[in-house]
Amino acid sequence: MPKNAGSQRHPHGGSLVTSTGGLILLHAVPAHLTSHVRWSLENILGTTVQLRWEPQPHVVAHQRTELSWNGPAGTAAQLASALRPYTGSFYEVTERPTQTTSGLRIMHVPDLGICSVPVDAHGNFTVTEDRIRYALEQAAGDFNTLYDHLALALGQPWDDQLEPLRPGALLHPATRNIDADQGGM
Repeated sequence: MPKNAGSQRHPHGGSLVTSTGGLILLHAVPAHLTSHVRWSLENILGTTVQLRWEPQPHVVAHQRTELSWNGPAGTAAQLASALRPYTGSFYEVTERPTQTTSGLRIMHVPDLGICSVPVDAHGNFTVTEDRIRYALEQAAGDFNTLYDHLALALGQPWDDQLEPLRPGALLHPATRNIDADQGGM
């Protein structure tokens, strides 16, 4: 089972919930929205969040930070949804797979919106049979069209825009750890 993944009682009921975690990579957020972003994260994680914002050198008047989180499966989608209203923001939210749930990587860039790609236990992006069939039908034998549809299914246009904002993202000193299950750090 992946690190920090397990089952526990849901805080609002008696049923078991699957525990997981992931990363919130806020690559570029307009400087005037940083406190609002923090409040949104705190609302979803249910705990105080201390973020170390730093200037994003590639986007004027934007800040960057990152945060690791632990919580119930499905938290990544809630976090990404909470961040979506902050226009002009570039971010990724990941969720590790568990024995019963797929992982997830959610990417957002302003001109493309949100892209969500399932991730298997080995960190590979997965594409459903229906998505592949759709790509084959749309391509109608044209390799370039097939390539474009598969690249879209894997989130390549989002990756292309996020890549210049990522250097050192996982090793950067702005990283903070938050455990939503424990109500703090």
